[in-house]
Amino acid sequence: MSFFGEKCARCGSKTRHEVDGKATCVACDNEMQLLVEAKGEELHLCPVDGASMSKEIAHMIVVDRCPTCQGVWLDGGELERLKGGVEASALMAMASGFTVPFG
Repeated sequence: MSFFGEKCARCGSKTRHEVDGKATCVACDNEMQLLVEAKGEELHLCPVDGASMSKEIAHMIVVDRCPTCQGVWLDGGELERLKGGVEASALMAMASGFTVPFG
């Protein structure tokens, strides 16, 4: 690993963090840990079309998504956590001088 860091094998961001000998940023490492923990959860069936839903990460929350209709299943409290993460991102962007559309 160089002094300035390597590119994360997952997302390409600069990092000095390694997992199993590969450059992996802390955010990607945390996401991978969430997915590993979620593997033990039961799979949900989509209430719209009955397809088996897959697990995905959204703002560090594991959500279930239907691969056919793209519907999303949120467990209790996850919508509030997602809203908080999006609002925090918008506030940080505005503080940095970016404008964020609200609607």
